[in-house]
Amino acid sequence: MARGEVEGGVEIEEIEAGCVHYKRNCLLVAPCCDKVYPCRVCHDEEEEHTLDRKTVKKVVCGQCKTRSDISKDCECGAVFGEAYFCSVCRLYDNEDKKQFHCDGCSICRVGGQDNFEHCFTCEMCMPKTSTHKCIEKSSRNNCPVCFEPIHTSRTATHIPPCGHLIHVPCYGDMLKSGLYSCPTCGRAMQDMSDAWTHVDREVAETPMPAEYANLYREVLCKDCSKASKTLFHIVGMKCGDCGSYNTSVEGPFQRKSGEEFVSLTDAELQRLYTVPLPENPHEPEEEEEGGDGDGGEERDGDREGSPHSSDWEDILDDDGEEEDDQDAISLD
Repeated sequence: MARGEVEGGVEIEEIEAGCVHYKRNCLLVAPCCDKVYPCRVCHDEEEEHTLDRKTVKKVVCGQCKTRSDISKDCECGAVFGEAYFCSVCRLYDNEDKKQFHCDGCSICRVGGQDNFEHCFTCEMCMPKTSTHKCIEKSSRNNCPVCFEPIHTSRTATHIPPCGHLIHVPCYGDMLKSGLYSCPTCGRAMQDMSDAWTHVDREVAETPMPAEYANLYREVLCKDCSKASKTLFHIVGMKCGDCGSYNTSVEGPFQRKSGEEFVSLTDAELQRLYTVPLPENPHEPEEEEEGGDGDGGEERDGDREGSPHSSDWEDILDDDGEEEDDQDAISLD
């Protein structure tokens, strides 16, 4: 990418119109520094300040190098943006990406205006083909993975069931790492039915010691937000309402007596801690040295009840990949 100053420095003739971000036939004159750049992204990558696209007043023709006011074409006949031009965003593009300007978003987006509807609660264009959970000004938050902006990002955005937006590449990277829960609220970001069936088999194939029979823990499900009491198991504890293993432990060990649940005494807990547990196939191996040496605390089971997430890398489907995400939202 070449750049240059309008007066002095690099000659305008040496600056090529178009760049890796946009194919176009003009250059933008940045009013903030009076320099010429192929696009606002090129400017922001080179300078220590950002360019407000809507403040651009002048462009330089890529064909005759004439400087002129914002318009769709030049007096020499060159069309600055052969496929798209937005006078509000100063956006020129030779490639048809089904661009459209959204007054609600105050920016241009891609994908076809007929396919999106602006949500004034989330403050973002949402696909008409799917429903979403509205969260006040959710698009104004940063991506919870890379911490880059959502609303003004050129990176496509994925919409999980919980409504907490996340960049498509970040979502894909999480799935590749076996991370299925929303970084913001912990709810599963896709259908986990196959994974939970797999955990059911693991539970059935991993018998617990007799001392743990009829022992329950209260868990809070991160998927349905309901609390329930479930049989304690080292592999994972299943939500009694929706069947998810995406749970966290909320209460002490209890034994069921008839219809009542009775908490274990301190003496019973101490005896319980001496009972070896079967190996948890989802628990990462610990270093032999450097631990606290207190086996009782580990066996207490106070850690979260959901299985170790990295075990689901080969079970989760990859619908979150960028090229497959049909509900992604993208800025131009």
